[in-house]
Amino acid sequence: MKLTSYPPLAATTVVDGDEVEIIVCVDLTPSEFRSLGGTGDVTCAVWHDNGGGNREWKEEEMVAVDAAEVDVFSVTSNPTLYFKTVLKAPNPRTPTYFTINYTIPDPSSTSLKSKKWANQELETSDGLIIFRPTDTLRQANINLNSYFTAPPHQTVSCSSLTRDANIARITSAPRDPKTWVYTLSIPRGGFSSSPGYSEAILGTPIKDALVSYFVTMKHGTAWIQPHHSEYRGIGRYEGFHPPRETVLATFQTYTGDVVVFLPISSASHTVYLKGDDSGHVVAVGRNDGKKAVDGKVVVVVAKDVEEAVEEAAYWVKRIVGGTEADTTAAGEDPWTDSLKYCTWNSLGRELTHKRVVDAVNDLYDSGIQPQTVIIDDNWQSLNSNSRDSFGFKWTEFEADRHAFPKGLKGLVTDIKRNRGVKHVAVWHGILGYWNGISPTGWIADNYKLRNVGNGSILVVDKEDVGRFYDDFYRFLTEQGITAVKADTQCLLDERLPSADKGDLFPAYLAAWRTAASKYFGQRAISCMSMVPQVLFTNHLLPTLPRFTFRNSDDFFPHSPNSHPWHIFSNAHNSLFTSRLNVTADWDMFQTKHEFGSYHAAARAISGGPVYITDDVGQHDLDVVRRITARGRRGEKAIVLRPNTGAKSMEYFRSFGESKNVKIVSEAGPAGYIVKLIGTFDLDGGKERTDMIPIKDLVGPIASPAVDGEKVREREYAVYSHNSKSVKLVGEKSYIKTTIQKGGWDVSTVCPIVPVNVDGGRGEVGVAVFGLLEQISGAAAIADVKIASSGGSTVKIGVELKALGALGIFANYTDPSRYGKIRQVTLGGEDVPEKFVSIGEGSDYGTIRVDVEGAWDDLGLDDRWELWVWVHLAA
Repeated sequence: MKLTSYPPLAATTVVDGDEVEIIVCVDLTPSEFRSLGGTGDVTCAVWHDNGGGNREWKEEEMVAVDAAEVDVFSVTSNPTLYFKTVLKAPNPRTPTYFTINYTIPDPSSTSLKSKKWANQELETSDGLIIFRPTDTLRQANINLNSYFTAPPHQTVSCSSLTRDANIARITSAPRDPKTWVYTLSIPRGGFSSSPGYSEAILGTPIKDALVSYFVTMKHGTAWIQPHHSEYRGIGRYEGFHPPRETVLATFQTYTGDVVVFLPISSASHTVYLKGDDSGHVVAVGRNDGKKAVDGKVVVVVAKDVEEAVEEAAYWVKRIVGGTEADTTAAGEDPWTDSLKYCTWNSLGRELTHKRVVDAVNDLYDSGIQPQTVIIDDNWQSLNSNSRDSFGFKWTEFEADRHAFPKGLKGLVTDIKRNRGVKHVAVWHGILGYWNGISPTGWIADNYKLRNVGNGSILVVDKEDVGRFYDDFYRFLTEQGITAVKADTQCLLDERLPSADKGDLFPAYLAAWRTAASKYFGQRAISCMSMVPQVLFTNHLLPTLPRFTFRNSDDFFPHSPNSHPWHIFSNAHNSLFTSRLNVTADWDMFQTKHEFGSYHAAARAISGGPVYITDDVGQHDLDVVRRITARGRRGEKAIVLRPNTGAKSMEYFRSFGESKNVKIVSEAGPAGYIVKLIGTFDLDGGKERTDMIPIKDLVGPIASPAVDGEKVREREYAVYSHNSKSVKLVGEKSYIKTTIQKGGWDVSTVCPIVPVNVDGGRGEVGVAVFGLLEQISGAAAIADVKIASSGGSTVKIGVELKALGALGIFANYTDPSRYGKIRQVTLGGEDVPEKFVSIGEGSDYGTIRVDVEGAWDDLGLDDRWELWVWVHLAA
């Protein structure tokens, strides 16, 4: 027996209005269902604290209902019992804790029933419901001082920010966030190597105003990671105590509002957030420049966390860039849409010409055809007066002459004998190598070096670093290198003392950014660069070059506990990084691995690039096929990337809650947006189930009536990648996922387009799933055209980016018409019937067209457009 509820346990759910419908699904094994003899022997109730305080906990009985009354998309074939009830907001309106209790027959007695508690059985915490006031009431009362007191010191100034009425928000939300900027002065440092510091309390939480917090904080010197408050709820919130410097802080309030603090940094000064013993929010400024600066923190109160962070990011860009309007970033290089192979986990640091070429040959011989090969750490010419790589220093631009006797040019030539390889990239450190530049060698002879860190490291000096990067990248292009991975960027913060940091930090960032854009366009990867000085200088403004940007710490193939955390941290980091002008990179993975398909699914819907780093001879071709597709121009490994980066759906649920993490991204052309929802196991323990409301994916439910006219409920077709099952659902429906230990699934949610037929007397609802065999197959949809003359034919046109099995969903008011197809064409040519199939059973409603098979059978090539037209007899 498995129980799932919405709102969920172990989470905070914000609902609009004075009541919430609680749904419970009880999944039974067939033997349990037979022994119970029906639903009457099982009962469910909601046990809640009635808004807390001194009120007593109450029990609300739930009513058993038919599946049709709940409308849940589920992949389980086992019997399921459904229960529901309505829970009203307490008076006064305060957050409400709840759990579910249920009774089942006692096997030892025909008359006794045993009561069980869901939170105990599932080993999880209670759920928390916040009843949010209506927008009108909320807007009248929204203010920061409802949740935090003003700064206690005059050293911090506060001013409100208001958008120009002519500037539209990226989001189409009708509500208005409230925004402020706090300013504190950060003095210049002393004449030695010490920076200037300033510290100030920004706010003191109002008693019982905050429920929980979620922050993005530093992880080591190179990365950021999520962190959550240990407790949540009125009277349980423990204060603001993140263990490390924080770059973004978000607070869930008792009214449902979210408060965000986003500090601003530059190449020469930083502002972090921290807590203190009293739980205050404290700003800490550091200044490595030669004159005093103003440190700023943008603070927003908004209806939800996405809106709040979006608004904060808008103002940060205004403050940093001085622009009065939103600026649209440039489009992305097609390079991002190709499968890539990286040597790092595959070959490690033992790189030679032969090992690299043999590894690439092995991939192609195995049927895997990456278009980009990345030569990672240890190809460079280094001195070897150290026991490990962190002590090595760089001597010259050319590759190590012993390991690569043909040089970089010869290596590129031999790699590209595999004709599918279009790009070869190389790795390097931002300072050259981990320990900078060697005091002897070609580089030392040709560029001025600076001795920093009391002689611990030599780096190219400020006046030469621009020429150095231009020369280096020009040399690489002359050898046939067409992309770069610039790693160790955190060393600019970690290794440079303050006396050098003030002028070297901005000089290096500008030199790398300029040269990378000049020689490689967007084909540059910024790595170990999650430090504020880099984030706000090179990766914030849309007017700057857009690069690929590592979104978290590394993939660690031999650390089992790291794999769930890797997905969780990337999904949560994306709340912040999705506002940067970057393509977020969730790092490489290995296909033939216990978590191979797990990582593959996350990368497929991440919206970022996809790299594999397989050991030689160790490949899972099924995993590769599920994340790539064949192009009409002969490309063998196109990556189908969603339009948006994937992000968490539940920012205030912590990693330790023993629940699945749910992430979402978008795909499809303008006018036909498809949602991709990935659900991933986190704790490696029991099978876990979750319920996801459709409205959380597609926006608020339409009002029942407008001007007295009943508004039609929107409908969607849902497709589960792993089970291949399909269902038509409404906007009030739920997706129920069941995830095994170490498991995952991705659901594709497509809007139904209603088409009138037979003079308006009938209707066909149409949806387009994209390619069914690829995890992110909806991202293959380039365009959709759905039309009817009003007669008896519905014409569905789909332009695809790649070949595969196209899935189209059709729902008829007259079911007898289902499966009757007049014609299917591909590139204008008729598709033979053998390449078209009609779904039955769990995939009823799906029309499947084997586009790849038909393309080959018809002998088509890149002279034909990849348009598929399906004419339904309706």
